[in-house]
This record gives sequence, structure tokens and C-alpha cells, in this order.
Amino acid sequence: MSTSLISILNMSQHSIANNQAALNVVSNNISNMNTTGYSKQTVAFSSIPAYNSYNYCSSIGSLQIGNGAQLVAINRNRAQWLDNYFREQYTEYGYYNQIGSMTNNIENMMNNELSSTGLQQKLSDFFSASQALTTDPTNNAYRIAFVEAAEDVANMLNSMSSSLQSMREQAVGTIGDPDSFDKSQIKMSVDELNDKLAQLAEINTEISKSMAGGSANNDLLDQRDVLLDEISQAMPLTITTNTNGTVNVHLGNKVLVEGGEQKLQLNAVQTDDENNPVAIQLLDMEGNVKKSDVTDQFTSGSIKAIIDSGADGELSYKSTLDEIDRIAKAFAEEMNNIQTGTADGTIPYCIDENGQLVQATEPIFVAEGGGDFTAANIKINDAILKDPKLIATARGDADMDPNAVGNTSNLERFNQLETLKIPDLSNSTPPGEGQTLSGFITSLVADIGSKVQTINEAATAQQSVATQAEEQRNAYTGVDLNQELSDLIKFQRSYEASARVFNTAADLMEIITQLGA
Repeated sequence: MSTSLISILNMSQHSIANNQAALNVVSNNISNMNTTGYSKQTVAFSSIPAYNSYNYCSSIGSLQIGNGAQLVAINRNRAQWLDNYFREQYTEYGYYNQIGSMTNNIENMMNNELSSTGLQQKLSDFFSASQALTTDPTNNAYRIAFVEAAEDVANMLNSMSSSLQSMREQAVGTIGDPDSFDKSQIKMSVDELNDKLAQLAEINTEISKSMAGGSANNDLLDQRDVLLDEISQAMPLTITTNTNGTVNVHLGNKVLVEGGEQKLQLNAVQTDDENNPVAIQLLDMEGNVKKSDVTDQFTSGSIKAIIDSGADGELSYKSTLDEIDRIAKAFAEEMNNIQTGTADGTIPYCIDENGQLVQATEPIFVAEGGGDFTAANIKINDAILKDPKLIATARGDADMDPNAVGNTSNLERFNQLETLKIPDLSNSTPPGEGQTLSGFITSLVADIGSKVQTINEAATAQQSVATQAEEQRNAYTGVDLNQELSDLIKFQRSYEASARVFNTAADLMEIITQLGA
């Protein structure tokens, strides 16, 4: 009898401990129900193997009698397929979220500087000044206003180029300027990604140690999964799980992290290609280049978005700069051709200090530093700035009367530039008749707006998909307060019942002991 009571005492004592542990797990769940990355934990019990007992009152003889229950694990509610699906969607969201913010910057800048208060207005002011000079080509005040209005157009183009170059420099640096690249968003983002890969290897090491002790530390597993989520936002990755609870992270067919060891690190380097200014390398942990360019492996994620923003593409800082350069080049070349060009057999004339017409030879615009005109280098000719009389107002043949200062044939050409369709501003292949300066600007703003809207719509749609994936995962991994309260009552009742069994067995043992005495 006493042996049976001892067994009852042991089983009830185990049950009390088991239910106490279960109550602690429930309490931990409730405490962390708002903790980011926390996975609901559940207790797993199993029967303690039964023992053989001979009972002479039984026809069977030997009987298997249970030994109670034991706590075998505290599990996390986690499904690998849900994690994989969420991270795939999060990678796409990382791309659209990043590229969306950058293209919105472009749109805002273009709306401000190409609008009625920006370049459009500066061009309108210039043509107004040109019209005014046409009414009196000898008026020095009108000539000064003409030159100043032309300079304002150049300054606005310079400003727009500077703004876009600054945005691009922040994203991917400036080619030929290592310091700007070291401070760029792409360099810092890749370095941050390396830090997270190193952290992942460290957490893997701690998980491996905890597994060696019998069971994995669930808090470490949660920290690891949060880190994997953050990594997936930056780059597409493949994750495999090892038998010791650690994970491996792959980029394409290359293993970046294998268990507790970081095998490879990423390195962003600056190229000399304006169209593709960034390359991502793979280095070993000693800094040796193992693969010189794995940029094509970054098919999505925020890293890919930053790279795209600085490269030549449908909508990027580079492609927008190219379009602004087209405006600057077309405007400068057309203006200079009217100012000094003689290809049609006529000659442009300006009024000299003696009040007579002489052939105009000074261009209105020059490219600072040489080369083709760009929005960055377009500049009013210093000679024109110092002496606005050098503006060509008249046009005629070689025998033109030098006293015909009232001739405004050349000014009329400046005026006609407002409505001239310039072939270099054509958007067709091969180039068609082109567009006017104003028309090109309007179509450019509309095109950028349309592309930004498409990107924003894609970003909104992808955010919705990622949110749904997260909610689906949270429904499985998250803490349900109603369920926890139900478990709390269940384990509390079981604890109380076990305690009553223990107390009853203890009382019987005491009675038997007293009888024996």
C-alpha cells in the first residue's frame, strides 16, 4: 500500500511541476503578446513509460501501470512555409518601398522646378524679354533683360541638375569621388546588411549551444527570425535549416552564412560606368574577392532599388538627368545657332559701340569645362554678360546696310524658338519632327508622373500582399488572449487537482505511518 502511495505522490508531484511550468508558459505568452517577433509557445507532455506490476487479483497477472506525465518540450508556434512566403513578399515590398520613395523625390523636384514657377516660367520670361527687345533692338535695357532672362534659364537648369546629382550622390555616390561613395546609401546599406549577416552567425552559434544542452532557446529563435525578416527586406535569400536548429543563408548558389559561421561578405564598389555606377562583390572573411560582380543576383529588395535609382533605367536619377540634359543641349544649341549660325547663307548682326551692325561671333551659351552642353555645364557667355550689345538682333546678307539697326530678323528667330519643334527633343526612333521646349517639358513631367503613379500603385499592392502574408503568419504564431485565458484556467484546475491528490496521498501515508508505530 505504501509503495502505491509513494507512486501517487510522485505522479502528483510531477503533475504539479508540469502544470506550474505550463502556467509559466501561458504567463510568458500573455506578457509578450505585443512583443515584435515573439512566437506563441506551447507545452508538450508525454506519458512516462509504464511499469510492470503483478496483481494476484487479476486474471492477467502482470499489468502495465502508468507513471504519470512528463514535460518534454516547450515549442514555438512556427511554420517554415509561412516564414518563406512572408519573406518572399517582404523582399518585393522592400524594393517598391525604397524605389517609391526615391521616385517620389524625383517627381516632387520636377513638379517644382519644371512647373509654372520653375523652368517653364523661366522660358516664358525669356521669350517675353525677346519679344520686348524686338520692339526696340537698340534699347540697352531690353538687351540686358534679354541676357538676364537667358541666364535665368541656364541657372534653373544648373539648379535642377545639381538637385538630381545630389540625390544620386546620396544614393550611389559620384563616379570618381570615393569619399562620396563611402558616404552613399548603397555603401551604408550593404555594410549594414553585412552586420546583420554577422549577427545571424552569432545567434546561430548560441542556438547551437542551447540545442547541445537539450533544447533550443525559443527567444534566440525568435531573434533569429526577426533578423531573417530584416535581411529579406534588403535582398532575396534562400534559407535552409540544419539539424542543430541553425540556418544557412544563400544568395543564389553562394552560401553567405552556414550555421554559426559567416562564409562570405558583401561589398559595394564604385564602377566607372555612368549607366551602372555600382557593383556588388562577394568577399571571403579575409577580404579576398571571390566573385567580382553578383549584382544580377539582387533581383529585388531595397538594395536593388538603390542600385536602380542611380543606374540608367526607365525612371531613375540618371535617366531624369539625361532628359534635363536634352533640354539644356537643345536650348543652348538652338540659341547659339540663331546667334552666330550662317548655314543658311545669311549672317547674324549685332550693334557695335558705334551704333552700326557688325557680324555677331560670340555665342550666347558656353559649356563650362568643354564638351557637349548639359544642364550642369550650360553657362551664359561672360562676353555676352559684360556686353549685352553683342546679342545678334539683325540678320541679312554680306552686303547688309550697317546702319539698318532697326532690322529685327534675328530677334524674330529667337521669338520663333518658342514654337519651334526641335528634332533633338523627339521621343520617336528614328527622330521625328521633335517637340517644342515647352511641349517636351510638359510631356516629361507627365511621363514621370505616370511612371511614379505606376510604381506607387505597385508599392501599395505589394504592401497589401506583404501585410496579408504577415497577418496570416501572425494568426499562426501570435498570441491569442482568449486561448491563453482558456489554457490558464485548464492548467490552473489541473494544478489544483494534482495538489489535492498529493495532499490526500500524503495524509494516507501519515495515517499508515502512525498505525505502524
